[in-house]
Amino acid sequence: MQRISLFLIPGLIAVVVFVVISSFESVSNVPDPQHDQAYLKFDAYSAGINTVLYARDGTINYTLQATSQTHYSDEARTELKNPLIQLYQQGNSRWNIVANSGRISATPAKNDTTTHLIELLGNVEAYNIDEFGNRTVLSSEFLSLNPQMETLETDQAVTLVTTNFRQTSIGMFVDLTTEEIFFHRSNRGSYERMSN
Repeated sequence: MQRISLFLIPGLIAVVVFVVISSFESVSNVPDPQHDQAYLKFDAYSAGINTVLYARDGTINYTLQATSQTHYSDEARTELKNPLIQLYQQGNSRWNIVANSGRISATPAKNDTTTHLIELLGNVEAYNIDEFGNRTVLSSEFLSLNPQMETLETDQAVTLVTTNFRQTSIGMFVDLTTEEIFFHRSNRGSYERMSN
């Protein structure tokens, strides 16, 4: 009888330990709905993208390159890593914009069209070279681009540098079709005369 109880007690302990361990594993394997949703928020991912977008008349409106892009279906937005945007006017590349990251959001507009707004973040630099070879550089930490309206805008600190002029401001609006730049507040500028 003692021999049976000697075998029975360790056997019962082993069964109890097995049941306890199994119950912990089943509790830990229960799927977390919030965890699964985090992975299901995006519906497309691309690496090394190079996209050409056209205007209604068939001319190139702008090109977009990025290291990667992730599209989130539930929010109708696309996240970009290291974007490079080239804006075209009359068939020529006029403005180039680079940044650390970007976000494209689509919003319904009038006439059953969709407006795409591109927000660029981190070390944003927009530059233009005119027909005489003069370079204009705009830099900020945030820049909003509306490709359809051909406008750039920021509410943050911005610096404009040309061959002989430097301007700083808080906030700016640029109409790319007329190349008019409007600075909002705290404007400071300096001018250096070019030597011959």
